[in-house]
Amino acid sequence: MARLDLKGSRPAAVKLITITLPAVAIVSVALVLATEAWVRATFDPRGGTPGLYVADPARGMRLAPNYTGWFAGVPVQTNSLGLRDNREYALAKSPKTFRILVLGDSVTFGHGSVAEHTYPRLLEGLLRAWRPDVDWQVWNAAVPGYNTSQELAQLLELGPIAGPDLVVVGFYENDVVDNFDVAPPGPLTAAVTGVRAFAQRHFYSFDMYRKIWLTLQWKLSASDAYRRRLEALGNEDKMYRRPAEIVDRERQALTPYERLDDNVVRGLQCRDGQKPDPTLADAIQHDPDWPRWLNAVHGFERLHASGAYRIVFFLNVVPVVCPDGDIYYDGGISVENDLFLKTVSRSMPAVSTLDAFLHRRPSQMPYAQAHAIGNANLTKAETLFEYLKDRQLVPPQ
Repeated sequence: MARLDLKGSRPAAVKLITITLPAVAIVSVALVLATEAWVRATFDPRGGTPGLYVADPARGMRLAPNYTGWFAGVPVQTNSLGLRDNREYALAKSPKTFRILVLGDSVTFGHGSVAEHTYPRLLEGLLRAWRPDVDWQVWNAAVPGYNTSQELAQLLELGPIAGPDLVVVGFYENDVVDNFDVAPPGPLTAAVTGVRAFAQRHFYSFDMYRKIWLTLQWKLSASDAYRRRLEALGNEDKMYRRPAEIVDRERQALTPYERLDDNVVRGLQCRDGQKPDPTLADAIQHDPDWPRWLNAVHGFERLHASGAYRIVFFLNVVPVVCPDGDIYYDGGISVENDLFLKTVSRSMPAVSTLDAFLHRRPSQMPYAQAHAIGNANLTKAETLFEYLKDRQLVPPQ
């Protein structure tokens, strides 16, 4: 039987530990630093600060604080709280301060919209014109890609810091997808996420390593999932790229637009439009995502009922554009709107934009059905303003 040469193995193990591994570590660190230096040297400063998104242990991801750059064809800036705002706020409120925290996804964030014409900022302007004696603060805390459970987790984290007098939850129909049970993250998750967030924020080469890793996974697997994620990364690069000028600059402007009265709206007909689907509401409620979304809504309900926060749901629901005329029409959208409105308004105030847009001309409401800009955002701000004022959810005059 062959005998193990322990004497011969010890020097080899010592050499591995004292020489080989340290040498590999030193070379690896040097390579990483050299790569980082090369990426920084070739980085286009006109693109702004890298890393709009950073990892978050409870929400998956969040906006990085103090970001300056471009996203979806417009300049984007965040303050030290990670809000889309070029202003800093003292957390302590004066007796005249009324602070509104607006949660939401890309529609509320203002994907593709200049900051001053997002609907939270326009709401602030309407409030100031109405009551200039009040120190109105409307904080746009929306994050592109968020669903309702992420917004709930955000409120649990940001609410105690912000101390809002009112919370507005901006809702869009895809917020129903991929919700989860909101729970405090464990210490290991928090630590790992913290390291990742630091790397995303401070290493310009982070995204390059992410692409390399996904490419290797794609090459070594039989799945197209990684290829699709690589394509998504490519689309992200396009959104962060600085264009020659602000996208849709003319349509970003606020211009006079027609407001149809009730009699005109009742007389409008869309002959070639889609017909209502009587099974739609039932299909939505039987979707696997529905119970998880309901749990997130219940989380907001509990906070509202406890008096911790006053919460208003704001539904960004827009009717269909008629194919044979410059009008909006129902087309069955009211079925979906009524379902969501009924669900969230059982114990909380809620309002929808559906009726307001039925009184508008689509040609004057750019991108209203998706990532609204300009007049479409103003219509949303006006709808929310009138509701808050009429329900006395903000200080009455």
